[in-house]
Amino acid sequence: MDDALTMHWLRLEDVFGKAVSYAQNYEDILLSRAFREPEGFYLDVGANHPTFHSVTRLFYDRGWRGINIEPSPVVFERLAAERPRDINLNLGISDAEGTLTFFESLVYHGWSTFRPDLAEHYRGQGVAMAERAVPVTTLAQVCAEHVPGPIDFLKIDAEGFEREVLLGSDFLRWRPRVMLIENSWPEVWEPALEGLNYLPAAFDGLNRFFVRAEDEHLLSSFATMANVLDNFIPHEVVRLIRGLVDQRDEARAEIAALKEPTRLTRRLKSVVRCLTRRAG
Repeated sequence: MDDALTMHWLRLEDVFGKAVSYAQNYEDILLSRAFREPEGFYLDVGANHPTFHSVTRLFYDRGWRGINIEPSPVVFERLAAERPRDINLNLGISDAEGTLTFFESLVYHGWSTFRPDLAEHYRGQGVAMAERAVPVTTLAQVCAEHVPGPIDFLKIDAEGFEREVLLGSDFLRWRPRVMLIENSWPEVWEPALEGLNYLPAAFDGLNRFFVRAEDEHLLSSFATMANVLDNFIPHEVVRLIRGLVDQRDEARAEIAALKEPTRLTRRLKSVVRCLTRRAG
């Protein structure tokens, strides 16, 4: 195992034979049960970081592509750099086109929101929130301009703005096979799904999963939460092991350098041998 780690430290999932989960609550593992294909298409509203807590990174690594929507310019820059195969949009999603005030958390970008009341709540907890004007459009418009075909899954994490995202969608024309929506005030946004023939599939404590009626057979993929039988490893553990492997390799290099005679040491030994011969 030691040699294997040295040879494959860049792809530890190959060493362990496990998938790497990047998502905060292992949402990507649940989705990977339903979608095992090497290619597919996702739509991520509130994509945030391209790796940390990303629901789509596992699928991107697999060969998928999709659309990432992120209003924060700071996070978007890294998202666009690390996802060249995706369509990356630096804007917000609402129920109408226009411009809205975006409250951006300077502590944790995942707390950024278009809701002023939520921003005030965070400020009350001592969180610094910057305000900026951000262009917004509807999800239906994004689909009309950028979606080339079927959408395998849609993820919505809009920090309390889920209802507006859903109201600006056209689920009769574009019907994601699976949707996962962050469970922020579901009593507010769930009515927007009524009559659209989406079936409740799971609640993982953080998100609600829905499967369109046409794909009812996928419901079984969400019957249990992610567990040891899914044969995966969290990305945080991968990072830890990679760090340890790097430290080990650095230590080995330092030890090897100490064992290697320096030029001065070799010169001194040569002088000692010469003096010894003369003295004899």
